[in-house]
This record gives sequence, structure tokens and C-alpha cells, in this order.
Amino acid sequence: MQALLAFKQGLVDDDNRLLSWERLVQNKDCCQWDGVYCSNHIGHVVKLDLGDQSLQGTISPKLVELQDLEYLNLSFNNFSRSQIPDFIGSLKNLRYLDLSYANFGGEIPYQLENLTHLEYLDLGHSINHANNLNWLSNLSCLKYFDLSYTNLTGVVGWLEAVNMLPKLRNLILQGCNLPPPIISSVSVMNSSKSLVHVDLSYNNLKSSIFQWLSGTHTNLVDLDLSRNNFNGSSIPDYFGNMSSLAYLTLPDSRLKGGIPNSFAKLCRLRELDLWANSLSGQLSDFVETLSKCAQMTLERLDISYTNISGSLPDLTNFLSLKDLSLRGNNLSGRIPEILIGFLPSNCET
Repeated sequence: MQALLAFKQGLVDDDNRLLSWERLVQNKDCCQWDGVYCSNHIGHVVKLDLGDQSLQGTISPKLVELQDLEYLNLSFNNFSRSQIPDFIGSLKNLRYLDLSYANFGGEIPYQLENLTHLEYLDLGHSINHANNLNWLSNLSCLKYFDLSYTNLTGVVGWLEAVNMLPKLRNLILQGCNLPPPIISSVSVMNSSKSLVHVDLSYNNLKSSIFQWLSGTHTNLVDLDLSRNNFNGSSIPDYFGNMSSLAYLTLPDSRLKGGIPNSFAKLCRLRELDLWANSLSGQLSDFVETLSKCAQMTLERLDISYTNISGSLPDLTNFLSLKDLSLRGNNLSGRIPEILIGFLPSNCET
């Protein structure tokens, strides 16, 4: 209780979100306070869930007295660009740490390397930059990692750091100014086979990243590479070997060429977004390739502004299709009746 009250004292709670945390009611069980959860076995605090509470101020070092803490969520608060306290690295039982959108600043404290039980780490949209990711090497239990919109321009070994996380399932490095990775046979061989969701969008990456992704395809379900600079490269053929792939997002990434024939093997594909690339070929060939396997699963298809040409094909067999965008292409002919349902209600056919 004393540690919690000291923690509250460092905060600015103008909206009285922590009204239940009152010194005047010290006899009250602090495990009943808002956002506080205790273990049924030992009675110690194991979870602080204070996300989106309009809190400001500073984080008291007294927090480290909660040594049984496993879950800490301070996201969507405002810590006025202050440094993430290095003493958070002393909470060695933490499994979940979310400081996203909390307006921290400065560098990521290397002491986070001590959180060896950590499974979930979200620092996205919250800090300025990182000079290295060496501290990741100890976090072998990490399954979810989000560092979105953290400037990683100088972190040359970011790919090697990621490859050292054997259980990683979710990798989100959106808008991080990632430098082009140095691809070696070692980094490709060590590609994480556990990855399910990868978001490297808005990074100006080059096509060298494709070589690393070629080793991650075993379980990959969601891949977002939008707004990168692949400088006229083709869509890699091995994407079609990602048998679990359901969501593929590649808009505005300077890709060229046609859809690989291997896409005929994507039997779980639900969403495909290739908007604003310089593709080529006939729409009928595009649809025929997808119809070999994805006609039962595909829900959203966006190939607008891709230079695709030809007549509009019959999409009757795409039973799950709900969202179709073909604008800005060189299409001709009559609109098949099956497509009338995709037109706005005020559109004349």
C-alpha cells in the first residue's frame, strides 16, 4: 500500500481517476483499488493496469517495491517527454510492459535487458530514438515487440537483434526510419520461424528485406510492407509459399511486374492490398491466379492505380469478397452484374 501511495504521489491526476487510492482510507484493501490486481495466493500486487487514465507527472522509484509485479500498463498517459525510468529494469518478474503513446522521451534504458521473463513489450509512439537494440538479446521469452515511430536510423544491427528472439510472434517497427539491413547468410538462416505478424511499413526499406523474409514464411499470417521503396523490384515469388498468409499489404512501395503465379497457392488469403504500384498484365490473369485457391477466403482486394489493364472479369466464384477497389487502371468493357453490388448506391451503371 505504501508503495502504491508513493507512486500516486508522483502523478498528476487532474481527472481523479485514482480517487480510490486515498491515504485517508488506508485500512481499505489496496487490492480493491482501481487498476490494481493482486495474487489470490500471496496477496501481493501482480498487475497495474493504468492505461488511458489522463495521468501526468513522474514515476516514483517506490514502484520497484512491487517486486511481484508481472503486468504494467501506463499507455496513453502523458509523461511530458521524461526518460523511461531505468529502475523499471528492476521489476524482474514483469511479463507485460506497455508504455505506448505515453509521451516519454530520450533513449530506451538498457536496464530493460534485465526483464528476462518479458513476453510483451510495447514502447511504440512514445520515445524519441534508440542508438542500439543490444538490450534485446536477453529477452528470449519475448513474443510481442512494438517500437513504432521510434527513430532507429543509426541502429545498423536491428535485424540481427530481432533474429535473436526465438519466440517472437509479433514484430511492429512501423515508421522507424530503419536503415537497410545487412543481409548475410547467417541473418537469413536465423530468420525467426515463430513470426506471425510483421509490420515494417513506412520505413523506406529496399528490396534486400525480401531475402530475410524468405526465411520467415512458416507461420506468417500478416505482412505489412506498405510505403517502402523497393525501387522497381518484382513481388517475390516465394510470397506464394507463405501458406498461412491471410493479410498482405504492399501499397505505394514502388513494385513492378505482375502477380507471381505462386499466389495460386495462397489458400488462406483474406486481404490483398497492392494500391499505387507499377504493376502490369491483364486483370483477367490476375483474377485467374487468385481464383485457384483464394476464391473462398478473399474478402478485400485493392489493386487501384497499378496500371492493370483488360476487361472486368466475372468474380462470381469469389464468395467472400466484400471490398473491391479497381480505380485508376486501364480497364474496359461492360461491368459484370456481380460487380454492381460494389458500386455506390448513387452511381449510375
